[in-house]
Amino acid sequence: MMTQPIRTFKDLTSETAPAGGNANSKISFTLDDRHLLELRARYARAEWLANALGDAIVWVGRLYDRAVGGIKADLKLRAAEAQLHRMTDRELSDLGLCRADITFAIREAAEGVAPRFDDVGGQVTAANQNLRRAA
Repeated sequence: MMTQPIRTFKDLTSETAPAGGNANSKISFTLDDRHLLELRARYARAEWLANALGDAIVWVGRLYDRAVGGIKADLKLRAAEAQLHRMTDRELSDLGLCRADITFAIREAAEGVAPRFDDVGGQVTAANQNLRRAA
């Protein structure tokens, strides 16, 4: 793919006003004014590009943080499950658990879900999270 060379105001020799145009269309900028306009446009484009790249980098960083946070949370849940699986049946019964309850105790209870018995139950809020409860 061929690209066109960057043209500056120095390269422009023809007038853009049509022949016989009004007086306002025949006003031209001096060479210094043209250079100043060109520099301002280049700096404006560079500023826009820098802002866009900065925003993109911040967005990718936040996406990475969310992904890593999810993986870390899952690893913590797996470690807690493994710790409960290493316990004996006697130790689990002291905690009020059996081996079949380990997955529920770690995964679903951490999300505030309670088992349903005869259509009773639902979202359960941890006792220390109920901030509106009277002390």
